[in-house]
Amino acid sequence: MFNICQDAMIICKKFGYYDLFVKIKCNSNCSEIQDFLKQINKEIIVCDGLDIVCCVFKMKLDQFMANFKKALFGIWKS
Repeated sequence: MFNICQDAMIICKKFGYYDLFVKIKCNSNCSEIQDFLKQINKEIIVCDGLDIVCCVFKMKLDQFMANFKKALFGIWKS
């Protein structure tokens, strides 16, 4: 975590400081992932289905960005 923060500071030093920093993470135990894994095969564990976790994270990120743009900037395009 410390190294990631240091990397972000180096990027800011090179390209300029950000106005807003948003951190999003995806819990592999969220209900959407667990329900999907149960439907496919009960023996699959989350670390075997990382593509599923990535897809759920991308969906949640896209939804967050759409809501964020709509709330702050009035942009209705998703």
